[in-house]
Amino acid sequence: MNLKKTALILTLATVGFAGAAATADAQGAQLAHPANREVLARVQTQKAQIRADERAGKISPMKAHRLLAADRRIARHVRAREHLTRVEARRLNHQENRIHRHIKS
Repeated sequence: MNLKKTALILTLATVGFAGAAATADAQGAQLAHPANREVLARVQTQKAQIRADERAGKISPMKAHRLLAADRRIARHVRAREHLTRVEARRLNHQENRIHRHIKS
């Protein structure tokens, strides 16, 4: 009885790890798309700028929180897509432009 349970657990663990590896490969492939990389790179750049401005006292902690939340929404949208269409990339860039204007104001 214990041998059957052990074999079942090992089989399920192997299948689970293989599924996790396949998911990681799929996420890596979707982030390899140029439009996705471009938008995510801009999100990272703005995240660093927001944090630096907050540390320097140029923006309040609450404003930094709201701007970082907006950036997270954009990043989550990009990661949920296999690839971005030209229209989606333009729309996300427009959203990033609006966030950037709020950082400077």
